[in-house]
Amino acid sequence: MASGFSLDTSKFSGPAEMERQLKRAVTGVMKYWDGPTERWMKHNAPWKDRTTNARNGLFAIAKKVSSTVWVIIVGHSVDYGVYLEEGTENMQARPIILPAIHEFAPRVIGTLVKILDRL
Repeated sequence: MASGFSLDTSKFSGPAEMERQLKRAVTGVMKYWDGPTERWMKHNAPWKDRTTNARNGLFAIAKKVSSTVWVIIVGHSVDYGVYLEEGTENMQARPIILPAIHEFAPRVIGTLVKILDRL
């Protein structure tokens, strides 16, 4: 994976144009990867379904949380999702959230680096 990127600022008419292009690029990358992340979690969830509610309730949503921060929020929509992730005294943990982060964070960052190198 790349360890950095270069950005030729001479291509932009000014700071406002550069900021607009950067925001557009980052937003596009984050929205591109939320779907594959969610599909991967639903396909690879390591538990046996009884009702399919837990698997169907997995989600990944790209969201801009401030003017300079974008995130992909991953989680469960069922209240017992925490027990699937962490386990209990009687049940082994069968996490999918952390494995999804480990699987997709490098992909998101790699895509961002490629896009930023092209700006």
